[in-house]
Amino acid sequence: MSLIANCFPLLKELDLSNPVHCNDLVNFLYGEEVEELSLAFFKLRKVNLTDHYYVNGKFLFQLFKSCKLLEEAIIVKCIHLTEAGIASALLERPTLRSLSFTPYELQQDYAMLFAFIRNCPSLSEIRLDYNCCWVSQIRSVKNYNSLMDFVVSPQIKSLSLQGSGGLKDKNIKMFASVFPNLQLLDLSQCIDMSEEDICQILRRCCEIRELNLAYFSRVRLRKMNFEVPKLESLNLSHTKVDDEALFAISKSCSGLLQLSLENCCNVTEKGVKHVVENCRQLRVINLRNCHNVHADDVALMLLSRPSLRKIIDPTLLALNPENIAEV
Repeated sequence: MSLIANCFPLLKELDLSNPVHCNDLVNFLYGEEVEELSLAFFKLRKVNLTDHYYVNGKFLFQLFKSCKLLEEAIIVKCIHLTEAGIASALLERPTLRSLSFTPYELQQDYAMLFAFIRNCPSLSEIRLDYNCCWVSQIRSVKNYNSLMDFVVSPQIKSLSLQGSGGLKDKNIKMFASVFPNLQLLDLSQCIDMSEEDICQILRRCCEIRELNLAYFSRVRLRKMNFEVPKLESLNLSHTKVDDEALFAISKSCSGLLQLSLENCCNVTEKGVKHVVENCRQLRVINLRNCHNVHADDVALMLLSRPSLRKIIDPTLLALNPENIAEV
């Protein structure tokens, strides 16, 4: 890291994620060494230290304090980094725009998330990676009304709660109210949420452009009877969505540009046709491992919708207007 800093004094982006060996670093990345190293990266705007287990609150505090231009920090799977340590470090870098981390501690539930936002008002993107965490359930937010009244964060545009278990109806109402301007929402693998929860989010967060519901075992979205005009990308891979749901989606989300239905075994060509016919701007559709959709019908769909640029058909073949004649 010192060699990198010396060779590239104006470095703006540093990605050292997932190192093979970093055990030796724990012996010297503290105290004066941390400060000296942080000051060397004075132009840094983005840093990725995923799986650097030696990173703790003191290290992050000094990094945020020294790197005054830092805008994005990815500190996933840093097991010695506590939420209190992150909150303290954010006080030194209130201009940070994007933060990704693994919430190993959930002592204060989602209250800590709101503390991050208060400490760093410029944050517009937050990613909590629960897939790397041994915590399987998230408790309900305490003092729900007071939290919601105190924190309204229109600046938050991107929120990922991937792999979080235990999300309840009360939590969903709170997120939808606190983050009204969300444009990207990742709820993949949030197994405890219902279809009503998703619909409630889409009704309240009218700016959503990208929604990820992959591996969402309870999702069907048959009850969508309202417009979601700005939604452009929808990931329903590995869900139980069926033709009836695709019909409702195609009516409500007519502006879709990308749709992923990978491993959606209940989907047939009838449902896909609804999407192709009603979503007139559709560019990409992923039908990988949708075994009830026939490849011949997929080719015809590509020809019938001029906006389509790519179809990943059930046989894993990527079709586009340039190679459709060969197929």
